[in-house]
Amino acid sequence: MAGVFPVQGFGFLSNYNGAFVASSAQAAMQAIAATNANSIELAPRLFMQTRTSNDVFADPNKTESDANILKAAANAQSLGLSVTLKPMVSALDGTLAYALIPSDPAAFFASYKAEIVHMAEIAEQAGATMLAIGNELGKLSGPQYRSYWVDIIDSVRAVFHGEITYAAATDEAINVSFWDKVDEIGINAYPPLTTSLDPSVDQMIAAWKSMPTDNYWAAVMDHMSPVDFFHSLAVKYGKAVVFTETGYRSVDGTNISPGGWGGTTQDLQEQYDAFNAFFQVWGSEGGSWFKGAQIWNWDANNLYSPTGYSPMGKPAEQLITEWYGGQHQPPSLTITGSPSADLIDVGGGYDTLSGDIGNDVIRGGAGDDTITGGPDVIPKLTETTITVTGYSPVVDGIGAKMKLLINGQQIGDIVEFHAAADSSEYQTYTFKFHNPAIVSSLDIAFINDAVTGGGDRNLYIKDITVNGEHLAVSEGINPSSPGTWNLYQNKSIHYDMTGHQDLFFGSSTDDDSLEGGPGKDLITGGAGTDTIQGGAGNDTINGGPGADVIHGGTDDDTINSGAGITTATDQLYGDDGNDIIKAGTGDTGALLYGGAGKDQLYGSGAANVMNGGDGNDYLSGGGGQDTMHGNAGDDQLKGGTGNEFLYGGSGNDRLIGGGGNDYLAGGTGNDTFVFASTLGKDTIADFHNTSGVQDIIQLDKTMFADFSALQSHIAEVGTSVVITVDANNTIEIKNTTLSQLHASDFLFA
Repeated sequence: MAGVFPVQGFGFLSNYNGAFVASSAQAAMQAIAATNANSIELAPRLFMQTRTSNDVFADPNKTESDANILKAAANAQSLGLSVTLKPMVSALDGTLAYALIPSDPAAFFASYKAEIVHMAEIAEQAGATMLAIGNELGKLSGPQYRSYWVDIIDSVRAVFHGEITYAAATDEAINVSFWDKVDEIGINAYPPLTTSLDPSVDQMIAAWKSMPTDNYWAAVMDHMSPVDFFHSLAVKYGKAVVFTETGYRSVDGTNISPGGWGGTTQDLQEQYDAFNAFFQVWGSEGGSWFKGAQIWNWDANNLYSPTGYSPMGKPAEQLITEWYGGQHQPPSLTITGSPSADLIDVGGGYDTLSGDIGNDVIRGGAGDDTITGGPDVIPKLTETTITVTGYSPVVDGIGAKMKLLINGQQIGDIVEFHAAADSSEYQTYTFKFHNPAIVSSLDIAFINDAVTGGGDRNLYIKDITVNGEHLAVSEGINPSSPGTWNLYQNKSIHYDMTGHQDLFFGSSTDDDSLEGGPGKDLITGGAGTDTIQGGAGNDTINGGPGADVIHGGTDDDTINSGAGITTATDQLYGDDGNDIIKAGTGDTGALLYGGAGKDQLYGSGAANVMNGGDGNDYLSGGGGQDTMHGNAGDDQLKGGTGNEFLYGGSGNDRLIGGGGNDYLAGGTGNDTFVFASTLGKDTIADFHNTSGVQDIIQLDKTMFADFSALQSHIAEVGTSVVITVDANNTIEIKNTTLSQLHASDFLFA
C-alpha cells in the first residue's frame, strides 16, 4: 500500500560512540520499519570545544566511528530503509548549532570541510541516498559565507553521488544563501502553531495555512503561511523540499513551541493531535514539490520517553503507522485560481481544482481529482472581489477600523477588526465592485489608531486577495512599517496596480499545464493551448478548444480532444492501458496515439491521423480524410465517410473501407479487407495469398452472393485487378492478376 509521502522516515540520533550498533538500536530500527517507514536519518555528532572555537572534530567517545555508521546503515537497509546521513555539530560547552560563532570563519570552514567530506566518503560507502552537509548553523549560512558552502558542496560531490541537502532551522531557511547549490531544500520544520495549551486539530491545521500572529515568525516566513513559505522556496529555487526534521514532544503546549524543551506535563493527546494536523495538512498540501519528512525522532535506546519526541509506545505511533501505511485519505481541497497565471500543486486527496483563466500550472497529486484549466471561452471580467484578512487589539471596546480604496475611492463599508489569539480567529472581509476602465491603485487604510490606558490599537493584515490572487507583502508600500502589513498611526498600505490589470479584467490567454497524478481524475483543459498529463489511474480527459497535447498515462483512460478551433491540431496519447480516444467534432485535424494496450480511437469530421500502437486496437474514422495505422497487434480499422488511408501493420488485421475512396494496406499477417455495398472507389495496396500468408477480401452479399456472381464484375486493368460494383463503387487490387485470385480468397457475408 502506498504511503502518504515519497520519504517517510525517522531521525535516529547518536549521543555516544556505539549507540548506532547496540542491540537496542537494532530493535529500534525494526520498530521503525514496523511503522511503514521507508527511510531513516542517521545523525552522528561532531564537536567544537566552545561556541567560538574554530576546530571541528570527531570526539572518540561521543562521535560514532566510521565502522559503526557503516554497520548502522547496512542494518537499516536490510530492513528496507533508505539512509540519510546528517552529521550534527555542537560544542562541548553545551552550545547548540544555531549559536556557534567561530572566531575565525575561514579556519572553521577549513576544518568543517575536512570532516564533512570525510562523512561524504562514509555516506558513499554506505550507499546512503542523501547527505545533509550541515544542520541548523544559522549564524554561518548567510550570504557572507556562501563561498565556503559552495566549496564544501563541490568537494562533497567529488566523493558522494547521492543527493545533497542542508538541514536549516525553520527560522533560518529564509536566509540560507546556497539553496541553489543543493539537490533538495532541507528544513527542520518546527513552526509554532497556536497559543493554546489545548488546541483543536482544526486550529493547528489553520495555523499551518495562515501567516503567523507573531511578528517575528511572520517575518521569517516572508509574511506567508508556513505552507506557502516552504512552497515559495521550492518554486524560487526549483528544488523539492524535504523536512529533515519535524515532530512534537508528548507534553502540554508542544504545539506552541514544537522545537523547544520547555514543559514537563505529559500530554499524549496533544502530541497525537499535532501529528494528526501535520499529516492532514501535508498529505493534502504537499504536492510534487514536497518530498516528505523525517520525524524527530526514534530513540536509539528503543525506550519509552514519557515527555520526549519519540512516539514509541504512545498513541501517535499508531497514527504515524497508519498514515505511513496509506490507511488515511488526505482531506480534499477545493481551489479556484485567479484571473491571472496560477500555480496549484497539491498532494493527495480528492481535490477540485480550477485555474480560471490565465496560463496556469495545476498538479493534482494522488487521489481522484477534478481539474479544470479554465472556461471554454475567455471572458473579460466586469466585477472584482477583494478579501482582506487580519486582526487588531481591541482598545476601549473598539477594534481597528479599515477602509478599502480603489483609484482613491472608498469601496464598500468601513470594517472593524477584533483580537485573535491565533490564526483561527483572524477575520476576513469581502469587498465587491464593478470594474472601472482601469485600476491604477489599491489602498488599505487604517483610520482609528489610538493609544489609551486600555492599550495600543493597531491593525495587522495577514492576507489580501484580488479575485483569488494573493498579493505579496513585498510589493506593497507601507510607510508605517516597511516590509510588513502592520499598520500604525492611521497609515495605509498602497499598491500600484497599473501593471496588474489581468487581476481585475482577466488574462487574454488560457494556456494551461495540467497533471492529474495517480488516481481516477476528470481533467478538462478549457480554452487555450493546453498540455495535459493524466498520470496513473483511469482518467477522463477533455481537451477543450485549442490545440492541446494530452497524455493519458498508465491505466485505462478516456480522452476527448474537445471542440477545436480553425487552427487546432490536438495530439492525443493514450500511453499504457486500454484507452478510448476521440477527436472532437470541431477539430481541424487531430493526432491520436493509442500506445500500449487494447485501445479504441475515433476520428472526427477532419483529417485525423490515428496510430493504434501495441495491442489489439480498434480505429474508426470520421468524415474527414483520416490516416490510420494499426501497428502491432490484431487491429480493426474502420473507415468513415471520407477518403481514408488504412494501414494495418503487423498482426492479423481487419480493414473496413467504409464510404469514400479509401486506400487499404494490410501489412504483414493474415488480413481481412471488408467492403459494404456503398464503398466508393477503394484500393487494396498489398493483397497476399502465398508463402503461408492468406489475406481475405470480404464482400457484402448484397453486392455478390458468391464467387460465381463475382466473375462477371472482375477484370485485369494494367497491373491491377478491379472489381466493379457500379460506376461509383470499385475495388482495385494492386499488383495482382486474375490467375492469382481464387474462391478461397473471398468471403461473402
